[in-house]
Amino acid sequence: MALYISRLKLINFRSYEALDIEPSKGLNIIVGDNANGKTNVLESIFLCTFAKSHRTSHDEHLIRRGTEGAYVGLTVNGAGGTVKIEIKHRIGEGKRLFANGTPLKRSGDLMGLMNCVMFAPETLSVVKGTPQDRRRFMDMALSQLYPAYYHRLQQYNTALKQRNAALKDEGCDTANIIMWDEQLAFLGADIINRRTELLSELSHHAAKLHNGISGGFEFLQLSYKPSCLTSYADRDELMRAYDRTRADDIRRGYTSVGPHRDDIEVMLDETDVRYFGSQGQQRTAALAMKLSEIPLVTEIKNDAPVLLLDDVFSELDDGRKSKLIRAMEGRQCFLTCTSLDGLETLDMKDMAIFECSGGELIRIE
Repeated sequence: MALYISRLKLINFRSYEALDIEPSKGLNIIVGDNANGKTNVLESIFLCTFAKSHRTSHDEHLIRRGTEGAYVGLTVNGAGGTVKIEIKHRIGEGKRLFANGTPLKRSGDLMGLMNCVMFAPETLSVVKGTPQDRRRFMDMALSQLYPAYYHRLQQYNTALKQRNAALKDEGCDTANIIMWDEQLAFLGADIINRRTELLSELSHHAAKLHNGISGGFEFLQLSYKPSCLTSYADRDELMRAYDRTRADDIRRGYTSVGPHRDDIEVMLDETDVRYFGSQGQQRTAALAMKLSEIPLVTEIKNDAPVLLLDDVFSELDDGRKSKLIRAMEGRQCFLTCTSLDGLETLDMKDMAIFECSGGELIRIE
């Protein structure tokens, strides 16, 4: 079964004073000039999946200028039934999250209620960006697959802040640091194992997708790279890593090993695409990495995720476009573009075209 959004409603969200649409269960094309609000629609759906924007960490930026608050509401239908997700935000009060009218106490409670996979210009950071960008890629994928992972990651980050604060204390108490080491080792081992398993699954799917998109000239392989030379797959191994680095950490004032320092290796044959790949290789690798989430989410959640594609077609040749179109089939997709060139021959079972202009979104077909 494919999960789908049956209604999307926005009030004073970004450029939209008011928006209320019923999307197609299949392909939804949002066409319009740049800076007219196309991406804002995709951002609102992403927000209802992860409780955060993919573009900004400042929630106030989501509120339409000159207003006091914003509302995003969507109704999603899937294997588990129908869920209405609402996010309300007033200046100075922060976000409030609701599911079927019931307030959610934590942002983590939103995880898994709706699943989406997004490819946007920012997505290139999973290859071209920093290790932090690649860790975020893993953590967001795991959080919607396994909501408990999100809570475990929060616990780890809290313990990490406490250890770093203890390292900076004048007259550093080693016993106190060891106490935090034990918590980090317990929490970190689980995070590392989850990420390692994820990368093993994603690498398999990404290799097949990359082979199709690129024409089979190069082999894509993803692997998890820990931040120290020894592989630490359990608490004891990670604890030994903290033992080895504790004295240096005290001197430097920060924790130098653990899942917060790890990375993904992205290889095309013998080339590390992160550093030596061409722009085309990096873009194709990033696209394959993101699309590889689709079969994994579908398998684990028994629901094909909603696919969000923000201005992807503009930089793809016809061959890659056709491969991407095939990836849309069998699931709901929201695609933004500046023109319908190259899309005129699309003949999908369920399809809607919306024109975006002047803060309005109007269905034209």
